[in-house]
Amino acid sequence: MNPVFSYVIVASIVLVLAWQAYSGFNRGNRSHRSLIKPIKIDEIEVNDFIQSNGIEIIAPRFEYTAKSQPFPHHNKHEIKDSRGELSLEIDALKEINIERYSIMERTTSKVVECNKLLDLIKVLSTQYKIELDQELIEAPLDGLTLSELDTRQVTLLDIYDQLYQISFQEEVQKIRRRELSLESKEEGHKQSSIKSEIDRQSVELDLLRREEVLYRDIRSSRTIEFFEELDFSDFPVEAQARLKSHSDFYYSRLTEKVRIESEFENYTNYKQVVLSSENQEEIQELKFEGVNNKQQIHLNELRDKRIKILDIQALNAQEEAKSAELYLAIESATSSAILDKIVIEGVNPEQEEELRQLFTIARADLVFNEKHLLIINCEYVLELDAIVIEDVSEAQELELNDLRVDRRAVLVEVARQYKFTEQYTKYLVEIPRIEEIDALLKIEIDNVSKNQKEELEALRLSRLDCLEEIERKKVEEEQMVQFRKLHKQIESIPSTSELDEIIIDGVNQEQEEELLTIQAELRDILAEDELIAKHVDKAEKRRKKVPEPGEFLFEQESKFRTRSKTYGAGNGILRFSLLWDNMNDLDLIVRTTKGDTIHRGKRKSSCGGKLDLEMNIQPQTKAAIENIVWDNENTPPSGNYKVFLWHRKRHSKLRKTDPTEYMLRVRVGADYFQYTGKTSYGDKLFQIASIEVPNQKTMFERIETESELYNNQRASVLAAKNAETIPDIDPNNSALHVIMLSNIIEKQLVLLEEKKKKKFIAHQKAEYNRIMKSIESAQDIESLTNLRYDDVSNDVLGNIEKALSNRKKIIESGLKKQQHDEQIQLFEEQGEEINTATTITDLSIIVFDETLSEKQIKSLEKTRDAKRKLLFMALDGSELEKEKQNRLHDVLNKSYTRGGLQPLELSEWTEKEFENRLGAAGAKTGEMNISLLWNNKNDLNLLVVTPSKEIIHPRNPSIAKGGVLDVEMNKKGESSEPIENIYWANGSAKKGIYYVYVHLFKEHALFKLTNLSECRIQILNKGNRTEYSAPMSISNKLQFITQIIVD
Repeated sequence: MNPVFSYVIVASIVLVLAWQAYSGFNRGNRSHRSLIKPIKIDEIEVNDFIQSNGIEIIAPRFEYTAKSQPFPHHNKHEIKDSRGELSLEIDALKEINIERYSIMERTTSKVVECNKLLDLIKVLSTQYKIELDQELIEAPLDGLTLSELDTRQVTLLDIYDQLYQISFQEEVQKIRRRELSLESKEEGHKQSSIKSEIDRQSVELDLLRREEVLYRDIRSSRTIEFFEELDFSDFPVEAQARLKSHSDFYYSRLTEKVRIESEFENYTNYKQVVLSSENQEEIQELKFEGVNNKQQIHLNELRDKRIKILDIQALNAQEEAKSAELYLAIESATSSAILDKIVIEGVNPEQEEELRQLFTIARADLVFNEKHLLIINCEYVLELDAIVIEDVSEAQELELNDLRVDRRAVLVEVARQYKFTEQYTKYLVEIPRIEEIDALLKIEIDNVSKNQKEELEALRLSRLDCLEEIERKKVEEEQMVQFRKLHKQIESIPSTSELDEIIIDGVNQEQEEELLTIQAELRDILAEDELIAKHVDKAEKRRKKVPEPGEFLFEQESKFRTRSKTYGAGNGILRFSLLWDNMNDLDLIVRTTKGDTIHRGKRKSSCGGKLDLEMNIQPQTKAAIENIVWDNENTPPSGNYKVFLWHRKRHSKLRKTDPTEYMLRVRVGADYFQYTGKTSYGDKLFQIASIEVPNQKTMFERIETESELYNNQRASVLAAKNAETIPDIDPNNSALHVIMLSNIIEKQLVLLEEKKKKKFIAHQKAEYNRIMKSIESAQDIESLTNLRYDDVSNDVLGNIEKALSNRKKIIESGLKKQQHDEQIQLFEEQGEEINTATTITDLSIIVFDETLSEKQIKSLEKTRDAKRKLLFMALDGSELEKEKQNRLHDVLNKSYTRGGLQPLELSEWTEKEFENRLGAAGAKTGEMNISLLWNNKNDLNLLVVTPSKEIIHPRNPSIAKGGVLDVEMNKKGESSEPIENIYWANGSAKKGIYYVYVHLFKEHALFKLTNLSECRIQILNKGNRTEYSAPMSISNKLQFITQIIVD
């Protein structure tokens, strides 16, 4: 053989072996090489629920109380038969002990195997002088668990494999060195001897390779047949000895493993059959083969136990059935005679003892119940004494004796009660007739029973309480008469000096305290009244000129009406109202023609006047009003009434609040006056007006004639067809009605002008539409040339001329077909846009092109409606509501971006119309009100977005602690004078910005000719009023009105 080739072969073998050794060291997942698979002691659980080999013998239990049973037993001493469970538990514990013993045996065998490996390792390490980890080699094996020994064995096998590889490499190296030595001496020796040496070495190397391959096959073998077929005859004696040693070692491991696994599998199967079988004959016929002696002994013992358990279960079942039958018979017995017929037999001693105890208890109970019923039903003492009590428990006997004694006492008591009845009846009639307390106390009650005496004593006490109550009421009536007398006397006192002379006596403590309180309050009132009277007298003397009323202004009247309605001021035929615009404390004082002075200390006069509204004693409001009125039930006496003003207090520390401007509004029947002026803190009380009140007849005649005059003139103004027919205002109207008529005339002039303008616009629109229709329908140039449009305005003249030019071009160039094709294409594109829409929002933003025909637009609208229904069906409730909210928010935002409206001038307001309609609809008022009115049967809706981003509208008419839509009209077009109203109760309007919108919701079918709905919006925000006008139409269905800032 070529030496170079031999060298290559040896080098390849060395590299392969080195790579395998390296990879084996680094994988860390080498398979077990022990013939017996390790069994961890930790895997055997020992607890209250014993398990063995994965088969549950005793299942987990839950102890139920007697109350949890469907039909609980009354016997608390029932003994549970748990012999079967105890037997199973004993068997399980024995099985665990056997398993532990088996583990000990396998542990001993594992120690022997590890010692053999250590001997082989030491021989190889000594022979080839290889240093090892002595701590690992010399570590003791005693005390290790089976799993730890298995781990140690795996480690020693790896070391042995590595040492064997090293020893093999050493042998290969020796041969290689000898081969190299021979090659170096090749020139000095004969070619034949060298060749023979090389051949010999090649044979030796081949044997070593075959030995290594066979060793690996032996180590990796998993079947016994492989070992039985091994043949070492082709190897030298020394190699045969080594291979024989390896073969015997791995063969013994494999055979032991196969035997143990087979025995364990057979043992497990037999055990499962025994424990799961319910047939004794089947268990008896079993033959335990393929198991060791210990397993066979245990299986025989387990079979005997199982047979005994099945016998016990069968017997227990019979005894349990008989016991249950007897138990039911005893429990269901209704008398002692029926119970005595029951014979207890066919049960075990424990059940018999339990049933006899139940029998004894049940019989005692039945006898007790029979005797109890007999005693209760006795009607005579002798019959009761003849009853014999026996065959019951001591407690029952005592209870029956007590019952008999009680029944005897009852029967005796019945006889006694008959004797007491007559005397009891006598007292019962006599006591209620006594009228004197002393006579009632002297009666002696005897010859009656204890209960009757108690009842009669209770009757006497009741009669005594009644007589005392009569006496008490008599005293109270006398005290009440004295109280009323003193009360009337105190209230009629005209001065504080006379009031202090009154002596309060002859009343109870509560009445005395009340009178003293009234006296103190009246003293303060009289003192205040005397002080005001002095100031009024001085003011009358200081006034040299009677104040005259100023010009009656509508703005002041509007302010007055708002505050009167807000604070609920009273109204009457004579009324004095004082208004000012800061928090200073101003007092309104009126001296009547009778000489009475009405002020905050004395709010009512003898002639019917009263101060029903007084403000800013404490800083309350800047929109202040005080009101003194004679209501419709109290006609004021004729004569002169003087009005005074006193700047009592300036609450603000800054002087800028003064001088305070005021306005006094006076109503005398049908006439109204306004007085204005200024006052500052420190000014003396002064007179601001002097009013002459006519007699009752004159006043009511004036009211009637003035009202008739106003109504007639108002009707004439409203009925006027043009500005020339509007009448002049009669000067006999009151100042208030003059202003109201002026406003009505201004509005009527505007309305007439608007009607005239609308009529002109309608004519122009009709003419324009006619001309444009003629242009569109023209089929030749001659038709366009003959068209006349002299009557149209210059505003649309350009559009007409443009349309003429375009139509002329279309006719001339023959583009009509192209226009039609483009229209079809546009129609298909918009249809595709609808079909590809994936959300309701995408669908809602699609706008149809105006160039499409009416038929095409209707077709697209139907397609869009169908697509919308499909998208709605795909949405769940929350998504649908969210989609609706998003769409609503988008629409409101778009309307807001188009801008709001400007408020109307005061002269354009329709305040009276709002008041009439809101009053007729029963609308509520509050801190803030937003109202909407219009004059046709279309359905308009009022929408308000609050600072919390909640929307008040007909589907959400109210929000928590906020605005409420209390009036909503024309859902079905029921009114031609509709009104809607949203109000916030006092204190409920949150700070922030409110957004007001109007929505033309529906044009009712019968009224579609009304394509323009002008509406008015009134906003009352804490006394401030604004009004807006909004034209609503098909092209403008949603209009943003304005923002409201609440601070």
